[in-house]
Amino acid sequence: MITIGIQGGKGSFNEEACKYFCKIHDVKNYSIKYLYTTENVLSHLHLGKVDYAQFAIEDPLGGIVNESIDALTKYTCKIVDKFKYPINLHLLLHKDAKMEDIKVFMTHPQIYKQCKNTLKKKYPKIEMQFGKGEMLDQAKAAEKLSKGEIEKDIGIIGSKLLADIYKNLMIADENLEDKKNNASTFLFCNRRYIV
Repeated sequence: MITIGIQGGKGSFNEEACKYFCKIHDVKNYSIKYLYTTENVLSHLHLGKVDYAQFAIEDPLGGIVNESIDALTKYTCKIVDKFKYPINLHLLLHKDAKMEDIKVFMTHPQIYKQCKNTLKKKYPKIEMQFGKGEMLDQAKAAEKLSKGEIEKDIGIIGSKLLADIYKNLMIADENLEDKKNNASTFLFCNRRYIV
């Protein structure tokens, strides 16, 4: 069985993209290791803790994913494939929250770049916030919101799958991306052996 480290948690767009990649390449015997940041993914790949690495590298609205570029300056890897995967952005709230109580939206900075105009138009008074470390990943933020580990007045911008995974979450708004047919480009990599 091969292990694939991804820049995201359970229910993240990275997980969706990884499953898509494995399906179109007929990869059946694999497991996903949720590593949340590109730095963690490439570190694990470098140390041999995962066989492959997958992470987002760019999207049409947000451009280059700075987090991934920064990590690529620290670690060497071999790009096996580059592929696009569609991204549809949804607003998730805790089931005990009301929209009028929401003070903050939280997501990955790259996700925000894909929906900032829509958010400013629809929700001009709600502050935008980005997590640090593993909380940079919107799936990790959704998990913590569902478990009550962060305040219920926070809304998460992410995949609609998060509402299926975390039963304490509900979808409050859909298709928030500024550009229809929004898609991110992902890299699928393995270790580069230097001789």
